Amino acid sequence: MRSSCIPHSRLACRVLLPSLVMLVVGCVSGSSEDTEGPPLLVPVQGTVTVDGQPLGTATVTFLPISGQRTVAVGETDDEGVYRLTYLNASGASPGTYRVAISYKVTASGEPLGLAIQSSLAPSPKLGEAEELLPPRYSDLGRSELRAEVSEVGGTIDFALEGPLRSRSDPQEPAEPADVPEARPADAEPGEVGGVEASGVGSDAASR
Repeated sequence: MRSSCIPHSRLACRVLLPSLVMLVVGCVSGSSEDTEGPPLLVPVQGTVTVDGQPLGTATVTFLPISGQRTVAVGETDDEGVYRLTYLNASGASPGTYRVAISYKVTASGEPLGLAIQSSLAPSPKLGEAEELLPPRYSDLGRSELRAEVSEVGGTIDFALEGPLRSRSDPQEPAEPADVPEARPADAEPGEVGGVEASGVGSDAASR
């Protein structure tokens, strides 16, 4: 879907969108609860690490993908430990989830936790904050992370691969396309620049 943010309002979108998402989640969850009764919640906790080191003040979001109706969230402490909550209750419903782990940091190096990111009165800090985890972890639409919550809950750890982005780093730049080396018109077949070629380009690395 194409973003509706126009250039002069990008800052406002960056500030408002996280709060709007949380508001919609709350409204949908509340409606389901009113018509079907409160959901079954089981305790879920775990540890988030990057290259083996605990990641503090990261937000963890469990988005259901198998029919259960609770969107559960948590925030890691200094030891990287998170505990999921649904609205004002502890836990998450059993089922399968797509998971996003976000680590946003301001220009001054301050990590922004769940309270700031989900506030209905958005902080100006959100406008300057940058995501330091790649989309394969942090973007709910692109995250590769999955989790299965059992009927009794339990511990679900996430061992992420680093390093973290620096605020000065670009967001996953596209790799340049391979450009074939020019071959002189009088070169014999199998030669590149008059030098015998052996398997040129046959073993290109794939990601």
